[in-house]
Amino acid sequence: MTHNQYTTPGTRLTWSDVGEWVDAAHRIGRRRPGAARNRAFAAHAAALPRDLTNRETHMPSLEAAIHLLKHGHPSLARPQRGHRADHPTTPVIMDLMNRLAVLKRRDEIPAGNNWTAMFGGSDAHSG
Repeated sequence: MTHNQYTTPGTRLTWSDVGEWVDAAHRIGRRRPGAARNRAFAAHAAALPRDLTNRETHMPSLEAAIHLLKHGHPSLARPQRGHRADHPTTPVIMDLMNRLAVLKRRDEIPAGNNWTAMFGGSDAHSG
């Protein structure tokens, strides 16, 4: 299986799964406070691609990413209510939460036509 390597825009941080994305966020957090770190956090929050999220099978990594995007550093986390609609973290959080829900339900719904109709594939059963 081929794994893509992703890079946070404006940095040299790379990752190939959600767990590595979380680790990269922690590396940004260890940088000296300032505008550059805040830009790196914002770019990193928006850079988690949907295809990577949809391939993830490690639930603790998904939960850690959701936690960071909801409760992490202000430059990384989603804004307060009323300002979230067009924020780049909103679709990322939704993708992570949807994938986590799929993985939690994988034992409740058998693989087959029903699974494919609901989730678009049986990939969650492979993890």
